[in-house]
Amino acid sequence: MRHLPRRVRAAAGIKESRAYKLVPQRRLKGEIMKQESLSRRSFVKSLAVMGFGAVGAGALAGCSSGSTPASAASSGSDIAWDKETDVLVCGYGAAGASCAIEAADNGAKVLIIEKAALPGGSMARCGGAIMGAGTKVQADLGVEDTPDGLYNWVKTCVNQNYDLCPDAIIKTYAEHAGENVDWLQQMCTDYCKRDLFEVGMAVENEGAQGNEATGDGGNGVTAGCLNAVGCEYDSFGITKAEAVARSHWAHSDGNAANSGPELFEPLYRNINKKVEDGTVETAFKTALSRFILDDSGTVIGVVAKTDAGDINIKATKGVMLATGGYCASDDMKMKFCQEALPYTTYMCYDCEGDGINAAMTIGADLYNMCNFYPIEVAQVYQYDPQYNDVFNSWLNMDDEGYMEVPAMNMAECHGGVKINTDAQVLDLDGNPIAHLYASGNDVGTNIFGVPGNYPGCGCYVSFAFAFGRIAGQKLAAETVIA
Repeated sequence: MRHLPRRVRAAAGIKESRAYKLVPQRRLKGEIMKQESLSRRSFVKSLAVMGFGAVGAGALAGCSSGSTPASAASSGSDIAWDKETDVLVCGYGAAGASCAIEAADNGAKVLIIEKAALPGGSMARCGGAIMGAGTKVQADLGVEDTPDGLYNWVKTCVNQNYDLCPDAIIKTYAEHAGENVDWLQQMCTDYCKRDLFEVGMAVENEGAQGNEATGDGGNGVTAGCLNAVGCEYDSFGITKAEAVARSHWAHSDGNAANSGPELFEPLYRNINKKVEDGTVETAFKTALSRFILDDSGTVIGVVAKTDAGDINIKATKGVMLATGGYCASDDMKMKFCQEALPYTTYMCYDCEGDGINAAMTIGADLYNMCNFYPIEVAQVYQYDPQYNDVFNSWLNMDDEGYMEVPAMNMAECHGGVKINTDAQVLDLDGNPIAHLYASGNDVGTNIFGVPGNYPGCGCYVSFAFAFGRIAGQKLAAETVIA
């Protein structure tokens, strides 16, 4: 596996960066092994279970196009609802998918709306790592680690000199990150019938350090699927040999350089099964526009944009905000982070700040709004091409799964709403906005840090999971709004 070389990090002004794997040379098509096909045809079939005729279907089953418009402060008594559910999840990436699964597993009926035509968000095209401490993979490899160790490390990275993230958020994240790695690993076994992490290979190379085993420059390598990359450890007085291996890398059967799709696939298959069972619905090309409140200020639903027009969706237990941040919006950059204007994004082009704008309109507090991750040098990433038409792609990929990222690009903008440890969105006075939750790139009180202080590869995926799952549990337990 190959990570961003030092010359790329240096050119970007970042000594250690998140580890997407650059492609050293193109492989022949025949060298890419296939597992069960995940074609566009199979994806369309999964939508047909819910009555969608095509991937781009914009209207929800049972919705009318002539509904009464709703403002952000409308009373629920004067709104014609087009659709009703217990829990409404806005965004089908890591945060939204984990929330939806958890809410459904706790007895709630869930509707996921997604602005794009395909699921996956940023997670499905990430490098393929998820961070956690005290995991089964670590135990199998003889790596001793604890949630307290992860807490101390993230707190050191993120809050040294900057104090960017509330201590309670870091603590909650660290306590849940390891169990969520195990959760995803088991989900892959149950729903994908394969191993998520190639632990066998790792055991074979146990104790290996450096390029000979993994090609990652020796950044705290343990072996194979587990290592410690993405942060400049020595800047915090930790040698690479001392760095704890917490980045768990998904395995690609097709030997692709990046394995984000494999990391997302267990969530996707779990949700598809729940669609078949009738506990979850999904609607694509359906974008959050604004929230609907009752007279007490409780979020009771949303107005969503579809190809057929605006629709009103009622959520009797609450709404999850997981729309992916604002990295693709020049308007949001102009408003909050003009330093980012020269940069385009190689992340999800549908992430235009819809959720943050909607939350701001109803009084949500925003935080850390001008924090982004610059990539100065053009790069090439590669994924297993069987996922090309299944999960959302940030940039066009060829039929071998290669994606060219131009210079002057960036990953996520890391500003967004404030949340508490229950994943509730907070207002300007620090009080929860009733029935509104958030995780992922819509959250500003996150554990990302700033370039150079990044805690390591996979930390943001596991952050989305930590508060996504918490939100799902809390939403399922919410009092029903009539």
